[in-house]
Amino acid sequence: MAAGELEWLASGVYTEPDDSKPWVRYLLRVRAASVNRIHVVSHESAAALHDIPFINPPRTHVHFTTGRDHGGGVRGGKAGKVHLHPRPLLPEEITTVDGILVTSRARTAVDVAMCDDLIRGVGAFDAVRLIRRYPKPDDPSSVPLAELQACVDRLRGRRGAAVAQRALDLSVEHSESPGESWSRIDMLNWKLPRPKLQTEHFIGGRLYVADFDWGTLVGEFDGESKYGETSDERAAALAEEKERAAEFTDSGIEVVRWTWRHLTRTGALHALLLPAMARHGLVVPPLP
Repeated sequence: MAAGELEWLASGVYTEPDDSKPWVRYLLRVRAASVNRIHVVSHESAAALHDIPFINPPRTHVHFTTGRDHGGGVRGGKAGKVHLHPRPLLPEEITTVDGILVTSRARTAVDVAMCDDLIRGVGAFDAVRLIRRYPKPDDPSSVPLAELQACVDRLRGRRGAAVAQRALDLSVEHSESPGESWSRIDMLNWKLPRPKLQTEHFIGGRLYVADFDWGTLVGEFDGESKYGETSDERAAALAEEKERAAEFTDSGIEVVRWTWRHLTRTGALHALLLPAMARHGLVVPPLP
């Protein structure tokens, strides 16, 4: 793109090119594409507006739902493609985010889960069902399981509905990140001993919460944002983590940690957990 040239986002909408993160650029595209459209933003695009996890997002299309059983399809554009989904929408399945018509958090999670990716579906359902330990005033309310089930039932028979039902059955109310959701499904697929989730430990006069708990072994998923944005925040978080690990070790509990790298590399999390579980007498079946 030539110096000084504006980037085309949608009809009549331009922006100055910059080095923003991909998710920021995608949100700009979604907002631009929604201008003067009568359809409702949905699927991956609605997830971006609602801040619902969409694991491994392609960000190639802006998605809308027509509210009808016809009129769908993919249409091209300079800034990317628009995907119209011909599916019915109930009035309660439509809301607004910053003035943009968008599917509700419940319907968005169901649409994400119907994309035929179990891990992605569980991550979305976990996020909207989450009952936060320390909620903030602007945190969205947890979506009841019954509301999600009713939405899945209304779309039963459509492509992806079976995967959505399976994802809903595996979802929980206390998984605090998509990395935890992904980890849990990997453990289920490998038939590893099932951990307790988000357990409290009072050690050295302090309360700690473990993501995954097998008794004398606990597991922690470390996401990218855990250590803060600035060098001071990261240093403080790492010092706190070191103290936390020492407290667990002194109490006879081993802590094993993993990151996104272990989830995106096939078998890496399994290879990390296997020897740790063996050290604690946990029975692990062999891989098929």
